[in-house]
Amino acid sequence: MSEKANTNGNGHSRPIVIGNVAGAMEEAPDAMYRMVTGKKHIDAITGDWAAELNIAWNAIRKYQDPSKGYEPGFLDQLDDSIDTIVSRGIKIVSNAGVLNVVECAKRTIEICQKHGYDKLVVAYVEGDNISDIVTDPKMLDAIGGIRHLDHPDCKLEEWKTPYCGVAYFGCRGIVEALRQGADIVICGRVTDASPVLALAAWWHNWDIDNWDAFANALVAGHLIECGPYATGANFSGFKAYLDDFYDLGFPIAEIDVDGSSVITKHEEARGYVDQMNLRAQFLYEIQGHVYLNPDVSADIENVRIENVPNSTNRVRISGAKGNPPPPTTKAIVCAIGGYQAEAVFYINGLDIDAKEQLLRRQLTYAFRNSNFSDLSIVRYGSVPPNPQSQASGTVTVRVLAKATTLEDISFKKFREPIYALRMQLYPGYHMGLDFRTMDPRMFMEIFPGLIEVKNLPHRVVVGDRIIDIEPHKVTAPAPGQRPSYETANPRPLESFGPTKKAPLGAVAHARSGDKGDNVNVGLFARSLEEYTWLQSFLTEDRIKGLFADDWKDLSRIERCEFPHILAVHFRVLDFLGGGGASSTRIDSLGKGVAEYLRSRIVDIPEKFLKNPKV
Repeated sequence: MSEKANTNGNGHSRPIVIGNVAGAMEEAPDAMYRMVTGKKHIDAITGDWAAELNIAWNAIRKYQDPSKGYEPGFLDQLDDSIDTIVSRGIKIVSNAGVLNVVECAKRTIEICQKHGYDKLVVAYVEGDNISDIVTDPKMLDAIGGIRHLDHPDCKLEEWKTPYCGVAYFGCRGIVEALRQGADIVICGRVTDASPVLALAAWWHNWDIDNWDAFANALVAGHLIECGPYATGANFSGFKAYLDDFYDLGFPIAEIDVDGSSVITKHEEARGYVDQMNLRAQFLYEIQGHVYLNPDVSADIENVRIENVPNSTNRVRISGAKGNPPPPTTKAIVCAIGGYQAEAVFYINGLDIDAKEQLLRRQLTYAFRNSNFSDLSIVRYGSVPPNPQSQASGTVTVRVLAKATTLEDISFKKFREPIYALRMQLYPGYHMGLDFRTMDPRMFMEIFPGLIEVKNLPHRVVVGDRIIDIEPHKVTAPAPGQRPSYETANPRPLESFGPTKKAPLGAVAHARSGDKGDNVNVGLFARSLEEYTWLQSFLTEDRIKGLFADDWKDLSRIERCEFPHILAVHFRVLDFLGGGGASSTRIDSLGKGVAEYLRSRIVDIPEKFLKNPKV
């Protein structure tokens, strides 16, 4: 690829209009059709069908059937929408190839031919699948190995036996495919924002070192890649539009020549695009001030997220600063972790604590000769005084066992011992009757690492042409361990006046998410004065205290601030029990951590509580 990311001469002067149609695997099945048939003009559509979690799931699918390993939901949506896409000249960039890009592209071509569009150009980006490298010790040694993303002293070679791996590509392969006339580009594990970034770079003919433009477009891609999260979903202020909160539309980014953008949606689509819910989405799954990407290192500390004056459902995004990307990129390696099975018990009535103790004692004895690698027995929920229904007076106890071999968690080792307890348990014993959860199923473990970009065979395939993509010539070292700091000028908490005990969420919105075994939590205020209190209140020690019994002393915490969106952000490392497919937590992806923290009772200045609640 040349050092110009171009295809259109001097580029377009108007913004490119990009609609997102997927934020996860098996996304809303009509999202693509609704996006391309909407009233607003769309130049291109993207979707994010790949994630750390379904890399592992697709690894299992491919393990069972080598022809699988891609996300079929994309193909189903394409089949329903392609007539409109062609008639309106809409470009498509999809990462639904996951672990089998070639097969996904083949199926895409078949759909085009079925509808009579033989001349549509379907390209695919390959080289991100590094399974051959991570499963061959000689090849792994030849590239200098792969070190853990957060623990550089931990090497992949010292981990488990890898089954497969992917490296995260940036946008350059996609840009080249578009330059070569591709109408549809199929990718594997590109970064979440790369499809959006590529379309903007191609459309505006950006020089490859237009770092600020790339940085701002990266933020736009980050905001829309989770689909309805940008139109009101997963937002702690949802009560403001509860009556119309269903069947949400998907977001649209209008990205200008300088990379700044306006996030919006189809006017007729349900949802709510506002600076507050987009601030929440901005804080989702970030790692601090520096947002690393294979095409740019974006400084996002001073990003601004502001409603467009005299408009509804239009929010302007600006303020990111760009620098050269690092010479490395993220890699995810999957290994077969073993097998797991689970059962759920329900407890209600009086003496719930004693009943739970009885259950634990019975299970401990029943599994006394087991060879589980992990056994988790966790109670969920609590009961109000004088419950008004049996359901409201019931707690659950989840029993999850893991084993290295199928034999160690077979019927006789897990399901049969639980069955044998049914007639000797606590008063009112009952279980969920779907006993299939007690049948063992394979799970994958994930190793997040760093790999040198120069070691990756980054290629674009267009018809019978194969185009090699050269790595960036200009790079800068990654920041390493992220800086962590308390607020520069904290105010004494008593200076805010009398306080009253209330949930933290009475005055603060929040969002949390996962990256591997880490969880991030961003909390933000409604006004500058409330933000000044939040800065002073939310110290590292206090956030640890708010985690209470969930805090792990082995975790490390990093704190930073985003002054223009009134946010305090925390990254908590090694918190999710392995994360994703291998965690024993129900909230294995950390999505509910922020809401738990918002529910914690703290001393809040009374004057803030007089304002309408968030």
